[in-house]
Amino acid sequence: MGEWIAALAALAVPFTGHCDALTALDALRALAWTSSDEQLLARAYVPGTDEADVERLRSWRERGITVEGARTVRASCRVGADGVEVVERLGPTVAVLADGTRRPLPADAWDRRIVEVAHRDGWWRIVRVR
Repeated sequence: MGEWIAALAALAVPFTGHCDALTALDALRALAWTSSDEQLLARAYVPGTDEADVERLRSWRERGITVEGARTVRASCRVGADGVEVVERLGPTVAVLADGTRRPLPADAWDRRIVEVAHRDGWWRIVRVR
């Protein structure tokens, strides 16, 4: 519980460092996925940039699939001229089907991304991922 409170505090403070803000956004996204909360997931993004992630969550929820885990594992994070440069992957995650069957998701490979984050309307949000 303390981790979520720390994440929420970091997201509200405009002078939170970009890597710390992204870590807090990842915690928020994991909580949204594990609680099937589309509105919470949408709060991680600038309006209009979240459609794919929210639609995926909606689709899973409508089929009765819940998620356990869903934590981002980050190997590196550096603020660059174009945004936050990260090397990351999805940590151990299990999909729990409507009938109770547990399906571990395949392990992700490491991905290199540039994530733009901004403090808008009193909250850190993901602007774009490349």
